Amino acid sequence: MRTARAILPPAAGGPGRRRTWGQAMGLLGLCLLLAPPLTAQTRPTLEIRGVEGAPAENIRAHLNLERADCNLPAWQEAPLLEDAEADIRRALRALGFYTPSVDLDLRRTGDCWQLEAHVAPGAAVRVQRVEIRLQGEAAEDPAFSALLEAPPIREGQVLRHDDYARLKSELGRLASARGYFDNRFTRTELRVDPKARSAQVLVHMDSGPRYRLGAVTLEQDAFHEPLLRRFVPFAEGEPYATEPLIRMQQAFIDSGYFSQVRVEPQPGAAGDRSVPIHVRLTPRNRWSYLAGIGASTDTGPRLRLGVENHRANRAGHRYDARLELSPVRSSANLDYEIPRGDPARERIQLSAGWQTEDTDSSDSDLYGLGIAHVRQMPSGWMRTRALRYERETYRISGEEDTSHLLIPSLELSRTRADDPVFPRRGWHLRGTLRGAAEPILSSTSFLQAHGSAKYIRPLGQGRLLLRAELGATSVDHLEQLPSSLRFFAGGDASVRGYAYQALGPRDADGEVIGGRHLIAASLEVDHPVKGPWGVAAFIDGGNTFNRLGDYSPRYGAGVGLRWRSPIGPVRVDLAHPLDGDDLVRLHLSMGMDL
Repeated sequence: MRTARAILPPAAGGPGRRRTWGQAMGLLGLCLLLAPPLTAQTRPTLEIRGVEGAPAENIRAHLNLERADCNLPAWQEAPLLEDAEADIRRALRALGFYTPSVDLDLRRTGDCWQLEAHVAPGAAVRVQRVEIRLQGEAAEDPAFSALLEAPPIREGQVLRHDDYARLKSELGRLASARGYFDNRFTRTELRVDPKARSAQVLVHMDSGPRYRLGAVTLEQDAFHEPLLRRFVPFAEGEPYATEPLIRMQQAFIDSGYFSQVRVEPQPGAAGDRSVPIHVRLTPRNRWSYLAGIGASTDTGPRLRLGVENHRANRAGHRYDARLELSPVRSSANLDYEIPRGDPARERIQLSAGWQTEDTDSSDSDLYGLGIAHVRQMPSGWMRTRALRYERETYRISGEEDTSHLLIPSLELSRTRADDPVFPRRGWHLRGTLRGAAEPILSSTSFLQAHGSAKYIRPLGQGRLLLRAELGATSVDHLEQLPSSLRFFAGGDASVRGYAYQALGPRDADGEVIGGRHLIAASLEVDHPVKGPWGVAAFIDGGNTFNRLGDYSPRYGAGVGLRWRSPIGPVRVDLAHPLDGDDLVRLHLSMGMDL
């Protein structure tokens, strides 16, 4: 205390008033230097003999000696041992051991003490009878069937108190989730006969009547009310359940219109058992901007710029414009979207775009206008029906031509994954059918089918990745088909070890001109190394062709480095073309696995 008074400034007007804070801090630092060094505080220890696993863990959780002090007076030893024995018996009872033998020994060490517990748990109590009864409207609700048929606690199993508690908790949770807000337990008993080593569980619930979903109130001022009403997947008066409320919340989130969605059922305000639903919707910013750079060995360095208006009007229309620049392929696109039907799953897209591509195989300039109807089916598949007009000037094998095509198309796609960025299990399927007829605003007639599949599954600590791609085209004269509709192989996402679009049928001068059909596949294994880094090994194969008899697959194999970067997976591969002239080829690519 004298030291503390010495460094405080004296009363106003005294000579010490001139003392600086620097002097005070210097005195404090000197005190800290002279103080003895701090060491980790010693704690009492517990050693358990005779049991291990869950019983030992539960004993440690109940005793919790970490809070005990090493300074234990002798007169406190007996009360401590009595409390410790009671805690141990309580911990074992919770796991079904009602007749244990417990022997405790407290040993003092040099600077603290140790408690040794010798435990013989004895025979466990088993559940002899489980009686679960439902009264009220829930007795006829099939949602309770699974819980009643497979409850957390069953006849014949070792008694665990947490299973008994979980049974009551799950019954109460399910009742509330299904709208039985007046539910109550009329009987909850756990009868244990330690001598007979048997237990009986009796849980009776009266659910009361089931409430209904009431009127939905939408708190927002950015969109027309009729548009947002189409996001509500239920009608007023339906039996109450949380599932449709969760679906509604997710639909509002997935729409991209809102930054925050809060769904608030109000059972306390229910009149005539009709629960009002209040939804608070916070619109996201009207504008968002995109600027990014990337690179791949197919297209070289890449610059992307974009702007999106998330709510062009109160009807929910929106649009975005994107510009991509690279040495091989550049494009500019404008898309306008109009919500339809269920706006979370259906929309009309209007598009206009330009793309230019300059590869070793071909050059092209493509202009297009299109309209598409996109709808998520009840099965989860995305269906896109589109009509697009394209005008393309292309140069292949030293010859230039211009095509104009009115192309109707149908596409189905679906993705399932346990993680959107780095899935360990998942798959993606996509299939497209498109064509044109010469009499209908088209320079040629063709029909084309194109499909792709990806599959990922765990392989030890790593993953197995499979990929396949198929394409087939019916056209009278290949030279009348623009380069954007011909199939090529080779590159980062095709057969690694070969240059971008370097594989396919060739002309008399040996130039790749693309083919009618495509078959390609890949097998890859990756394995984590440290943190976000991993390594991979792969083999790719495939080619394009005009007749099945001419199909001559080319193969590439290699190893790679994987990096789960903050902006998505980055892949760096070294691939050897098994049928090519290069010793090894570098491939750099970015993008999601599915």
